Amino acid sequence: MRHLRGNKKIARPTDQRLALLKSQTKSLIEHGELVTTRAKAKSLARFVQKLVSFARKGDVASLREIRKQIDDRRVIQKLTTEIVPKLSSSGGGEVSIYSAGQRRGDGAEIAVITFNTTQ
Repeated sequence: MRHLRGNKKIARPTDQRLALLKSQTKSLIEHGELVTTRAKAKSLARFVQKLVSFARKGDVASLREIRKQIDDRRVIQKLTTEIVPKLSSSGGGEVSIYSAGQRRGDGAEIAVITFNTTQ
């Protein structure tokens, strides 16, 4: 059976996990890259990939779906007008995760997550 295989829990309750993913998504869109732990980066990649798919469609219903997750018009505008046109038109793979070593304090694996822009 594949119960509870949908997402990583990242050692947080659902509301805290979604709040973390939403805030990291905003930071990723604003700055273009984000340094975080590998587990958080993998969860964030799945979350952002869904938003990029909605932004590609560009219709009103898709923008409303994005607005449910990101409640910042400036960030949504940047995603739809600046980031998505620069991404390749292939299906998937818009977000990359690169290893960046280990954190000094606890040895957690650190990763850098970025968008795969073609320009």
